[in-house]
Amino acid sequence: EKSLETLKLVNLEGYENRMPSELSGGQQQRVAVARAIVLKPKVLLFDEPLSNLDAKLRRQVREDIREIQQKLGVTTIYVTHDQEEALAISDKVIVMNNAIIAQQGSPKELYNFPKTKFVANFIGDANVVKAKIINQNNNVYEIQLAEMKINIKSDQKLESSVSVSLRPEKITISKSPEENSIHASVNNASFVGNSYQYIVNSKVGKIYVVSSDTNEIFNVGENVYLNFDEKELRLLDD
Repeated sequence: EKSLETLKLVNLEGYENRMPSELSGGQQQRVAVARAIVLKPKVLLFDEPLSNLDAKLRRQVREDIREIQQKLGVTTIYVTHDQEEALAISDKVIVMNNAIIAQQGSPKELYNFPKTKFVANFIGDANVVKAKIINQNNNVYEIQLAEMKINIKSDQKLESSVSVSLRPEKITISKSPEENSIHASVNNASFVGNSYQYIVNSKVGKIYVVSSDTNEIFNVGENVYLNFDEKELRLLDD
């Protein structure tokens, strides 16, 4: 009876008489989850559970695992090298670097407020570029970034040489400058369905930009401006 209840929980009701070879990859993964939860453990450990599944199936099964975990309310440790997986499935993320906790917090906190270059690069895509502090007023730092001067808030105690983290989707690209802009030229442009991905050359190095505007297209070699919202920039201690 307990086994049948568990199969129902993992959406495998009616499959109890099937052989493993008769199940799809996703269904086999649900069987593994069922085996883990049937004894009602206090803590569940998933170690790279989706590594052998294709992208679409991984999304489906990770949603199933998240839903089951929420229903059971059991503490779950989920080990993965897939950053998107970690963000999608977790209430709290712990980023390890050389066996030391680099940062911990909610997925949004780690993605939007990385404290180090390692975390910024590990969680999602990030442009990490060198910058210089030219003035400080309490927790507001005036930063020189190429030809642009910009104010960024940070609670960290920082030296004069710092790095700035720029998320690709938080940068807009245009033919004319805005309030906070740097000049650049397009090195590569790729259409990926719902967005354009650009690699541009600038005074601070190559910058990766993701633009959801698929109507305005910038060609390789074209001179452009990268526009920044100072609220989206993060200072990282070198």
